[in-house]
Amino acid sequence: MRRRVVLSVLALLGAALVGLYFWYVRGAGIGPQIVAGPGLLWEVKKPLPQARTEVTAAVWRGRIVVVGGFDGFARTTTTVQIYDPVRDAWELGPPLPHSVHHAMAASVGDRLYLVGGLSGVRFHSTARVFVFDGAWREVAPLPEPLGASGIGVLGSRIHVISGEGSGGNVATHYVYDPSADRWERRADIPAPRDHLAAVVLNGRLHAIGGRLGGSMSRNLTRVDVYDPRTDTWATAPPIQTARSGHTAAVVDRRIFVFGGEQPGGTIAPVEAFDGTRWTTVSRMPTPRHGLGAAVLGQTMYLLAGGKRPGLSVSGSNEALTVSPSAP
Repeated sequence: MRRRVVLSVLALLGAALVGLYFWYVRGAGIGPQIVAGPGLLWEVKKPLPQARTEVTAAVWRGRIVVVGGFDGFARTTTTVQIYDPVRDAWELGPPLPHSVHHAMAASVGDRLYLVGGLSGVRFHSTARVFVFDGAWREVAPLPEPLGASGIGVLGSRIHVISGEGSGGNVATHYVYDPSADRWERRADIPAPRDHLAAVVLNGRLHAIGGRLGGSMSRNLTRVDVYDPRTDTWATAPPIQTARSGHTAAVVDRRIFVFGGEQPGGTIAPVEAFDGTRWTTVSRMPTPRHGLGAAVLGQTMYLLAGGKRPGLSVSGSNEALTVSPSAP
């Protein structure tokens, strides 16, 4: 009798843990709710075959490459999945030479560069850098290990700013010249943080939001702007919602910011910046953090990421198309 009771209790506990896993980690019950805005069209695309979070993504030869991240069991992955938007189809790419999450990716010409990142549940930062042109090849490493940094391309050079170093947040700003396979130092960002987003608008690099010391309870609204002509930083109007773990993209001469997390949940409002002011223009159908973004034409693709704060994963693939000169 006692044995049956113990087995019944264990079965109930197991069922509860499985239910909790699917509810929290896999985001069960959270489906897309489409709320567009003037000149904006949301579409739900084919999901990633493998649900992940803390990924990075970039366009490569007309397709989108989604790299690394955590799976639903907190394992750092080497997974590379490539999305063809014309066919709305996925295929596996060559796996990474090492597993990584919170890495940074950018494309220059027809090559994709994967920079730094973190590994394991202890978030060890790495300085390793790889280039992808159908296969992965290692190139000159970062001058110091970095992950959860901002990344952007100015001209043909890749800028990597702030993030998590081996001892916490760093202010460092490095520039990579692919033609010389060399890193150089540029002016430090005035406000070090991690889990920020970075994009280029009007020839200047914008570092948006982020958090202090890896804590989402210390999210920022701050926006810093780097001018490569003078190697100086200035501040821009702050974003309306303090966020970290978000992503950003540029279409129609505007920055769009998506997702992120805060202690109360993932962040739904989509904010846009025209160089002067921020406005809320829409809501994400499936709010997420740790997601990747890539732009093809007038369409921004928002890929993977967790539906709940912390360790949660999804295969969500949602696209926002902006009509030219939309309000």
